[in-house]
Amino acid sequence: MACLGLARPASAAELKLTYAELAAVFQSVIGDAKLHLHNVPGGLFSLTPSSYLAFGGQQVPIPLPAKSFELLGSTYAYFVNNLDSLSIRATAVPSAIRLTVTFKSSGADLVGGCIEGECLLANALPNIAWSAGTVAIDLVPMKAGTSLALQARTVTLGGNLRARCDNKTGFFFSFGACEVALPFANRTITRLKPDISATLKDTINAPETQAELSKRLKPFLTLGPAGEIAVDAVATDAKSVTVKFRIGVGAGG
Repeated sequence: MACLGLARPASAAELKLTYAELAAVFQSVIGDAKLHLHNVPGGLFSLTPSSYLAFGGQQVPIPLPAKSFELLGSTYAYFVNNLDSLSIRATAVPSAIRLTVTFKSSGADLVGGCIEGECLLANALPNIAWSAGTVAIDLVPMKAGTSLALQARTVTLGGNLRARCDNKTGFFFSFGACEVALPFANRTITRLKPDISATLKDTINAPETQAELSKRLKPFLTLGPAGEIAVDAVATDAKSVTVKFRIGVGAGG
């Protein structure tokens, strides 16, 4: 089991860690974590799960909003459609740990639907594909009780979100209905990327998520035979993290 105790002690009451060392510990903490993004409305008895971040046997819900727009007197919206992470990897970057989430694409990662009105173009809305989809989350260490937590500093979406009409066929599409909706789909993409980033950042930085991270990291805060340490302060620079601590206090939280 990886532990911070394997790092180099800078003094009797400090541990100095590189971000690479901390990233390795955090990778052990998150294990086979999974990010699932989905907010397509379902029926009362729908078994389709909504968005969540799962790690350590826990699921943290993600309140992912839909993006709506008005078109020809009706209200339409785009929804994320069962998008699952392929991998989640922690690596070191200057002054942070970067959590990189890669996704598998189904070809219709965002789908349109009608919310209100006559909904004449409900079946003509372009699908939106997210090719080479990634989310990069830069995390910075911070003190949380007598342990550590990792707060999200930035969340950045990578890959290409593209609205497509080339898979639309049928009566409506022969009249270019999908092309009419295409600019609205592209505007939705522009608005959706910062919204997903902000939602993920808020979810990670929520008190309950930070408390869970702190609890999961605490067993790794050990110093050889002295056992578990209690964190008093955390200082960071571009290359390393310095943890000031007390030994053998048996403190919780």
